[in-house]
Amino acid sequence: MKGVIDEGKFTFANGTNAAFVDGLYKDYRNDPNSVDETWRKFFEGYEFALSGKPQDGGGNGDDAEANVESYINLYRRLGHLNAHLNPLDDSPTVRESFAPEDHGLGDVDMKRLFHPSNLPVKAVTFGEVQSLLQETYCGNIGADFRDINEIESVRWFQDKMERCRNKPEVDTSTKKRVFEKLIHAEGFEKFLQDRYLGQKRFSVEGLEALIPLLDMIATEAKAANVDEVCMGMAHRGRLNVLANFMGKPYELMLKEFEGSEIDSYGIDGDVKYHMGFANNIKTMTGASLRVYLSPNPSHLEAVNPVVEGFAKARQVMLGDEQQKGVMPILIHGDASFIGQGLVAETLNLSELESYKTGGTIHVITNNQVGFTTNPDEGRSCHYSSDIAKIVRAPVLHVNADDPEAVIWTAQMAVAYRQKFQRDVVIDLIGYRRHGHNETDEPGFTQPQMYKKIKKHPTVLKIYGDKLVKEGVLTEDQVSSSMKEFRAKLQDCLNRVRGEKVEVLTTTPKELESSTKLVKAELSETFNQIDTAIKPDVIKTIVEKVTSFPDSFKPHPKVAKLFKNRKAMIDGDGKIDWGLAEVLAFGSLALEGKHVRLSGQDCRRGTFSHRHAVIRDYETGAELHTLNQLSDKQEFVEVINSPLSEQGVLGFEFGYSVANREALVMWEAQFGDFSNGGQIIIDQFLAASEAKWKQASGLVLLLPHGYEGMGPEHSSARPERFLQLCGDNNMQVANLTTPAQLFHILRRQLHRPYRKPLVIMTPKSLLRHPECVSAVKDFTEGYFTEVIDDQFIQDKGSVERVVFCTGKIFYELDKARRDDDNQKVAIVRVEQLYPFPEEQVDKILKEYSKAKEVLWTQEEPSNMGAWTAIRHKIKQLSTRERSFRYSGRTSAGTTAEGSSKSHNIEQQRIIEDALTVGSKPGKKRASSK
Repeated sequence: MKGVIDEGKFTFANGTNAAFVDGLYKDYRNDPNSVDETWRKFFEGYEFALSGKPQDGGGNGDDAEANVESYINLYRRLGHLNAHLNPLDDSPTVRESFAPEDHGLGDVDMKRLFHPSNLPVKAVTFGEVQSLLQETYCGNIGADFRDINEIESVRWFQDKMERCRNKPEVDTSTKKRVFEKLIHAEGFEKFLQDRYLGQKRFSVEGLEALIPLLDMIATEAKAANVDEVCMGMAHRGRLNVLANFMGKPYELMLKEFEGSEIDSYGIDGDVKYHMGFANNIKTMTGASLRVYLSPNPSHLEAVNPVVEGFAKARQVMLGDEQQKGVMPILIHGDASFIGQGLVAETLNLSELESYKTGGTIHVITNNQVGFTTNPDEGRSCHYSSDIAKIVRAPVLHVNADDPEAVIWTAQMAVAYRQKFQRDVVIDLIGYRRHGHNETDEPGFTQPQMYKKIKKHPTVLKIYGDKLVKEGVLTEDQVSSSMKEFRAKLQDCLNRVRGEKVEVLTTTPKELESSTKLVKAELSETFNQIDTAIKPDVIKTIVEKVTSFPDSFKPHPKVAKLFKNRKAMIDGDGKIDWGLAEVLAFGSLALEGKHVRLSGQDCRRGTFSHRHAVIRDYETGAELHTLNQLSDKQEFVEVINSPLSEQGVLGFEFGYSVANREALVMWEAQFGDFSNGGQIIIDQFLAASEAKWKQASGLVLLLPHGYEGMGPEHSSARPERFLQLCGDNNMQVANLTTPAQLFHILRRQLHRPYRKPLVIMTPKSLLRHPECVSAVKDFTEGYFTEVIDDQFIQDKGSVERVVFCTGKIFYELDKARRDDDNQKVAIVRVEQLYPFPEEQVDKILKEYSKAKEVLWTQEEPSNMGAWTAIRHKIKQLSTRERSFRYSGRTSAGTTAEGSSKSHNIEQQRIIEDALTVGSKPGKKRASSK
């Protein structure tokens, strides 16, 4: 056999023996197991060598076998480039040449029989190879899956698609279901367009196949033992998804268009295409599936990590350890999927143990334009989906005008997700029939595209004609179905306008704890919540978290730190910040509350104060100290997150929404790193209750304090959080004692409602000898919003009352004690919002002879708490008292760039605050 053995190397194969080897090789190609193992390995090695060396294209020689293998591989890798994916392109542009002559196969007879090693057929002619590959990879589905680095996954896709040439049989009932969904999708949009001309709705028109796509995903998911789907999407097509997939009643949708929002109060609420919904929906088979659609602002892709966090929490709550019972679906726009960095952050979370959700189905609603921006202006890669290559996710590009191809991608996506537990992308390529919204003129910026769109039939028309041609439906049935649906919508509208309908919506009972809002009045936020624990609980926690197995060798410095922690509870105790935190986490876990803390380097802690997870000094083995308290305790998870703020913060927000009985926290490496998550803070943390009646108890731990380290890591920007505060939406605190931290964290779960909590946590105070608390501070009492002066002996002798918050108290207190200054009282405001006016007023009245009231802070006057609370304290001061500010002047940056300048300025502030009768502070001191 020519080419089997290189010349002269194996003489036994020459002459008559060549026929013998040739026969063996043919047997091997038909069935590798039919030949001896030695020969099988020989032939495997031969084929491997052939696949890696250049071929001369010898038309009818055996090199053609190898060239055919290469040709098959070419289609599998790049066939998607020649697929017909754009509904507006009647003659698809051929980007890659698959002509046989360009691949060494120009002289091969189309009838010649080949034996490809891994096609779903044993023997096939070259012509059949071509047709199989062309139909599978260059039809209305373009499969981009060869970046996967797992052979099993690659072979799974190849087999799945090639066996049916990407056109599996679709039964009549499914075809009718798809057609019905298209009627609903198109009919709903046209009805709204006719009845509410000029109202924005961001229609799905041009991508109506999204509805049967989601319908099939739900059906396949339920059949694959998925009980719950968690979804996120932006505004494009959202109303249609709510009505025609989520099952939100048409009456309710129309009532919102009529302008009668339900249960609105104050300035709360949001536009209808941002709202969420939860429901039990019916799949094609009639089975019930829980579906939750998260609300989302106009910040495209912001909801991605929120949904992932929600799904993760639901998996934990439901005991879905294999992550096959709860499935996330994210729907993206093409321009935003490639353009928004949060997409990459969220994709990166997908394979990290503490964030993975068992695979997400991503659907790109690709309308080939971003507002007015064309793809060549908005991305540097060929597909908008190419960002998914960072996790090697397979992508199924599909022409949205072929509904049967669309539902086939849905079936494959669900099957892949359930089998391999990895992300998968469906790139649904269509168009946008109207402008960015229904009042926009798209012809300004895409004139040629919109000329095509005006002439292009809708997918409903295309598919209806197809079913009539196939005999599945008659023209009368098509027409009557469309009329019946429109009549249904009109009947709903008549009843809404006639006020003859009461719209009732029900949330699945399994999701009620995640969607029910318990609203708290402002007065309730100052209720004293008993958060103390018993002395024996403290002893148990400290003993357990400072213990190691005999075989475990901690770092010597960690061993010393843990030894010191044991000593902190001796006698009256001197418990520091790190141990107070441990006591809060541990006590909640012993009460059956799940605790989750994530952030950059937070297992050890940025300032090496936590050491919640420690490593064996010799083996590197991990020990999670907070999970060895009791066999009955709840899990405490402390996670080192990726170097991401927005993605991780969004994830933890979603987790906190789903599991409101867990203490969920995010810690910034430095407080100012929170600005990397500003969209999540502004649009979700601060506003979710007001906009969407969505409660969260998420805690942000933000290291803050001026210690001469420069402008980057001094301030956590408390002014930004205080500016976001209103209508009792969240809590902002700057604490001065470990016990206060302990009580405020426990208060989060011991209240009957949930509010976000932002804490300015310390840096230098973590090891400050005065920043400690006695054991009784943990076994008695509760969180105190304002701490009165504990140094002054006679309040009647006080001439000035200084209010402050956070670290500066210790500097003020030291300077005052050094001078034994009994004329100045220092009052600490621990909770900046909701502002404790009654407590402040009560304390001020006790200093009846004080003529001066000051607010002192480290931050510049345009930052910190000053601008948020000055009017509150001023209105509580009497006319006989002067009230002023003491601190840094306004600035464009947070702090000085040199430690020397910092020390001078800090000293000036302290002197100004403590010198009775002093005039307002001078401008920022010079370092000269």
